[in-house]
Amino acid sequence: MSLKTVTSASPLMEEKLPWYVRLQRWYRRHRDAVVAWTFLTPMVIYFVIMTFVPLAFLVGISFTEWNIISPPRWVGMANLQKVFSSFDNWFYPKVIGRTILYAIAILVLNIAGGFFIALVLNQNIKGKGIFRTMWYLPSVFSGAVVALLLRIYLAGSSQGVLNMVLHRLFGTQPVDWIQSTVWMPIIGVLFVVWQGIGFTVIFFLAGLQGIDENLYDAAKIDGANGRQLLRYITIPQMVPVLLFISVTGMIGSMQMWEVPKIITAGGPNGMTYTLVYSIQNDSFAALEMGMGTAQSLVLFIMLLVFIGWQLNQYRKQYGV
Repeated sequence: MSLKTVTSASPLMEEKLPWYVRLQRWYRRHRDAVVAWTFLTPMVIYFVIMTFVPLAFLVGISFTEWNIISPPRWVGMANLQKVFSSFDNWFYPKVIGRTILYAIAILVLNIAGGFFIALVLNQNIKGKGIFRTMWYLPSVFSGAVVALLLRIYLAGSSQGVLNMVLHRLFGTQPVDWIQSTVWMPIIGVLFVVWQGIGFTVIFFLAGLQGIDENLYDAAKIDGANGRQLLRYITIPQMVPVLLFISVTGMIGSMQMWEVPKIITAGGPNGMTYTLVYSIQNDSFAALEMGMGTAQSLVLFIMLLVFIGWQLNQYRKQYGV
């Protein structure tokens, strides 16, 4: 009997076997896949329920007018059109533009400051463990609590902590920091950077300590100085870490909320009125869930576009 005849007859013979025997054979052939999916299925179900179901709900509500109390009323694209229209002197486009501007400033300062601090802490200095802890501590504190304390420090009267310090050191007059259209945006950006820079420092430190020392030794033998080591070895080796930090950092910086909610209430003159604060106000203060979810959808799309662009640039540069 030829090999072809045996091969063609084996499926027929297997069909005559009892179902539990066939099940056992199938399990032996696919054992690894069965074990893998046994562990993955609960997480996949959780991910679908907690991610795609809320996302579908968000998209659906963004096309309605709903105040939570009465049933939703379908309005189509009216909410999204309002977000990008000249409503109230281009209110929503200004909020989006302001949010993007703050996010870029926060991200740049976070990356530049975090990388510089990581370079310093990566040196063989005394007490570097204490300094690492100090830089990471702001990430542990509650942002709402710290923002409330900052509001007290920035009080515009002569009893404000910052005004008292400046008056004793330089003899300056009290400044209403919270109502300053110049200083309050700067303070808000620096507050978010200070709060999140600990994570950036930790990831940069991990990346720096993962660089092969042989690369530095070989470059030093060839006569490379410190600046050349930084430019041609350290920074290129940190690109994967930089990609992760830029993606996660942009997601966090686009969601500045503590400063406008607790300190400024969106002021002064709307200078700290960010997109997340607008979402919270429209959804839960004005009970316009349609407008709030429409802005959430806009925020989601902006983050999706940025992350996709970042990953695409990384693939083009490194061919992955």
